[in-house]
Amino acid sequence: MEDYEMSGYSIMIVEDETAISDLLQKTYASAGYNQVERYAKPAVALEMFKKKKYHILLADMMMPEIDGVEFLRQIREYDPLTQVIMMTAHSTLDRLLTCLELGANDCILKPLKSDDYVLEVVDDAIKKLERWRAAMKETIAIS
Repeated sequence: MEDYEMSGYSIMIVEDETAISDLLQKTYASAGYNQVERYAKPAVALEMFKKKKYHILLADMMMPEIDGVEFLRQIREYDPLTQVIMMTAHSTLDRLLTCLELGANDCILKPLKSDDYVLEVVDDAIKKLERWRAAMKETIAIS
């Protein structure tokens, strides 16, 4: 990892497959992320998202109740800066492109390649957040 404090970033996992959400939570916790929450139901996740700040959000594209594309649309209406990473085992190119057009920062395929891969995807998202933070500090200092 880089020079930033991983424990300062909160991660939300929205995944109805327990084995995958377990794996993701354990992977991020063992890497030093201590603010990892997971939800199996997207409606509950949306309510929690509105109550608490999450920096990184990993969401399945095929979920009960709310489709992943609609879930992403609602997340983006509420917070356009959260780094959203969509996950899918079954998707089409059109759905992936729609997610990117709606503001997904990344899309990863399931089954997940490895623990290192899922850590790398979140690390890339945090690097982007760190660049934005540095640019904002510099902009404020210049003003």
